[in-house]
Amino acid sequence: MRRVRQDELLDDDLGTPQEIADGFNDLWWINRNLGGIASTLKLFERATSRIGAAGIRVLEVAAGDGRMAAWLEDALERRGIHAEFTLLDRRLSHLALGRAALKKNGRLVGDALALPFREESFDLVFCNLFLHHLSDEQTKCLLQQARSVARRAVLINDLERNFWSYAFIRLASPFARSRLTRHDGPASVRQAYTRRELAALASASGFGHVELVPLPGLRMGLIGWKQPVNGGS
Repeated sequence: MRRVRQDELLDDDLGTPQEIADGFNDLWWINRNLGGIASTLKLFERATSRIGAAGIRVLEVAAGDGRMAAWLEDALERRGIHAEFTLLDRRLSHLALGRAALKKNGRLVGDALALPFREESFDLVFCNLFLHHLSDEQTKCLLQQARSVARRAVLINDLERNFWSYAFIRLASPFARSRLTRHDGPASVRQAYTRRELAALASASGFGHVELVPLPGLRMGLIGWKQPVNGGS
């Protein structure tokens, strides 16, 4: 399946306030029920077990309404890991939608391709369902920016482009609450990367080691380590 770039409506708030709110509710339902939460937690458990720290600072890039970060904070706390999240999104309106969940988190409106942080400001930098919105050059730029501000690793959770993912999302889209989701779902899969494409872009972005992580559902995971990992390939 060839990668096809396409604008997504939720990115630019091209809907009514109710459609936008319903779009984020659709995304949260997808994360809860179609592997988003389980796969993200798997990435964090893999990274934190290697780091071995009881406390971590995390930057989530393109955090949307912040519900994923709020859920992760609680899930990691139950596992004995105190995680302090900072959330960055280019739209204040998106961050404001999750203000109840975000009360413990720092919030910042900013550009993912020009992160406004010093080098190694965070232990981990995390992106969920964002890279597929970008061109190859933008993806390399983001990965390089994230690598710079991360002290240990960059965690990526995204859709994987293939026929089965596209067929599933086409069948599921009519059941979404928001018109935006019905448009954006198939578009997201068509412009997502394959594992090989994402690994190549990450390898070209200066990481000491790139680790592909099998994930459930329609997802693929990647951990870009700042330093080489013993025994890894």
